[in-house]
Amino acid sequence: MRVAALSLAILVTITAAQAQQNPALTGEPLIGAVPEVNPLETEADIKQGAALFQTHCSYCHGGRGEGGRGADLTAGEYRMGGSDRELFKTIRIGVPGSEMPAVRVSDDEIWRLVGYVKRLGSQGLLEKAPGDAVVGEALYAKNGCSGCHKIRQSGTDLGPALDDIGRRRGLVFLEQSLVKPEAYVANAFRAIQVLLKSGETVAGVRLNEDDLSVQLRDLGGNLRSFSKDNIREIRRDKPSLMPPYEGLNKEELANLVAYLNSLRGTR
Repeated sequence: MRVAALSLAILVTITAAQAQQNPALTGEPLIGAVPEVNPLETEADIKQGAALFQTHCSYCHGGRGEGGRGADLTAGEYRMGGSDRELFKTIRIGVPGSEMPAVRVSDDEIWRLVGYVKRLGSQGLLEKAPGDAVVGEALYAKNGCSGCHKIRQSGTDLGPALDDIGRRRGLVFLEQSLVKPEAYVANAFRAIQVLLKSGETVAGVRLNEDDLSVQLRDLGGNLRSFSKDNIREIRRDKPSLMPPYEGLNKEELANLVAYLNSLRGTR
């Protein structure tokens, strides 16, 4: 019994020593040893961070960082602070009182995740659109985009707000969102059509759904709730309410993208 107790004590001591040397085992970072600036943020590091993100983070934060069960990371705003050191700490130990857990990887991998997370919130800053943003703004108004999108206090919130879309999204994403909007639709803006037994059809953005009812925001911006006892069918085959702007010529498309790219928020 004494031998067993001694062996257990030795094992506990060794494990504790290993944990001190490798904070990933406990989730507690050696904060004093963490630099203020990310030492690993080359393009190669960020690419590796993207792969790590898909493995460890995308389940909650979405494949493109758009959020879901976890926070939207494309906004570039972070509950526990946005400096390199603060993001390192958040990823290493998680967020107390939330579903965000500690990420059990090496320090180098944490830094690569930090680089990629910061890239998610500032993709558009790396590129300069070749089109004319002033002409693009007129096209935005002409095509009635404010009927679904809000920029500052102008427009409606049936679709995503665009105040800082040019900071958060790159040029390829912006162009694709115009010509093929159904290629990517954030969970918070996925559309459904509710066919009622009365013969009425209501289209809108799904807000919530359970076994008994479904709630949506209709095309007029009104909140609607329907009992499933009164629903004949729910269609989800067209997840985007936004029409494709395939009628724009190459120059018009470039100008509209340039306008969206110019929307960088108040920063």
